[in-house]
Amino acid sequence: MAFLLVRSILPKVLSVVVKVQFKRKRSVSPDQIWSGTKFTDLPCIPIREMTPDIIGASTGPQEGLCEILLDSASPLTTPDMCTLIAGVSNWKCPLSEADGLSFSLYDHKVGMTDERNGDPNADVYAVIARPNNAILAIADGCSWGPKPRQAARCAVRGSMEYLNQQFFDTVDKPHNTQDIVRNMLLSFHSAQKMIVENNGTTTTLCVAVVCELAESKGENGWGLCVVSVGDSPCFVWQKKTGQVFEVTSASHSGHVRDMRDSGGCLGTSMGQQPDLDNLVCCYMTVAEGDAVFLTSDGISDNFDPVTRLEGATDGARNAKKPERTQVAAAPQNDQYPASKRPILTPRQRQTMLLSNISQLLNNARLQILQQELSAWELNNAVIKYVIELTDTKRRYMEHAMKDIGNPTHSKAEKEAKELDFKVKLKSFKGKLDHATIVTYKICLLDDARHALSGTSYVNIEQSEKGTTKSPGSF
Repeated sequence: MAFLLVRSILPKVLSVVVKVQFKRKRSVSPDQIWSGTKFTDLPCIPIREMTPDIIGASTGPQEGLCEILLDSASPLTTPDMCTLIAGVSNWKCPLSEADGLSFSLYDHKVGMTDERNGDPNADVYAVIARPNNAILAIADGCSWGPKPRQAARCAVRGSMEYLNQQFFDTVDKPHNTQDIVRNMLLSFHSAQKMIVENNGTTTTLCVAVVCELAESKGENGWGLCVVSVGDSPCFVWQKKTGQVFEVTSASHSGHVRDMRDSGGCLGTSMGQQPDLDNLVCCYMTVAEGDAVFLTSDGISDNFDPVTRLEGATDGARNAKKPERTQVAAAPQNDQYPASKRPILTPRQRQTMLLSNISQLLNNARLQILQQELSAWELNNAVIKYVIELTDTKRRYMEHAMKDIGNPTHSKAEKEAKELDFKVKLKSFKGKLDHATIVTYKICLLDDARHALSGTSYVNIEQSEKGTTKSPGSF
């Protein structure tokens, strides 16, 4: 059955017959982002041979792709069994140039200090860094619970394992950027197959490959290839200009961002078939020192000016699909009435979103008096921002839920408090969600990598328990 499933979706990904129509121009924006729905829509640029030696690898949260559960008592892989996944024997070996971070922005459960609504975290990230190439992936399980988390882990693991095999364990290795994207599309089959075979539900998936170009022109000697389905975007922060670009913007081109719907997903969205509505392939030429980072929508949506209450929409929203998130950002409120905020078009919202990210990263760079941010510093700056933006909303929810659940309240009092809660909740900035980011700082790496010891890097994901990351080795 699984084999027939993969064969049934193979033509969909290779020919990419999707419902959303994207622009067919070779270059869709002046910043040299190429987008399409199949690998032949992108430029065919020769690349240098992708060196196979692994310098660093990281996955999370917790064990990340290293733990795929068949059921609660029978794991396919446990941390102790994590011996060789996608060519990596030690997934706890992050670099200053390649690492990820994840944090739950949800409120704590009433009476609980170590459990949050939305647990378990259904996001997963992974990155493998080699001397002249890197593979990054992020997935955001749709909705809450073990099955969306299972889907996300299977998606990242399935795609990473396929790409490692095709790039480094076969005779017919990629020679150009189209070869890379073709294999990336096929890796989504592997992701889909693993999700279905291991009883996952639905998840987004964004995969990025950074490679060294064979004939570099000037300082732009690197290529970035991206394939994405859903709403987990890929960004580039340019070292030279300080600007941030969304490489995957074609996945929502011409449409209002809908925070209630991912736009597409792998898994069992339509029976045992994926929803490829917004599947997109992208290419961008990048330079050494640029930062490539993938995020879940728990991060990207919190840079949206509507979520930050800096603007409003005209109320037009594509509501054809059911809501997939439990707590949606509320653009209407009493403290910041929409009538007093400017109406923003989708393009304006996108421009302001990118400007907000750029401003945050450039300010973070100035604060440490450096020309560049490491992947660690970038990740921490972003996670710190979304935590602070949503802090008031989160604390209000925790207080309100405790008050509403007070057993001394009468039924009428409880109903009145619930109504008041719904009204007041709309006055707070931010969106509560799982917030995940994985970053690769483009550079030529060797075994003399930056050691984690002696740095001031602190993993926010573990900060509540007072622990930090420690160096690993292969």
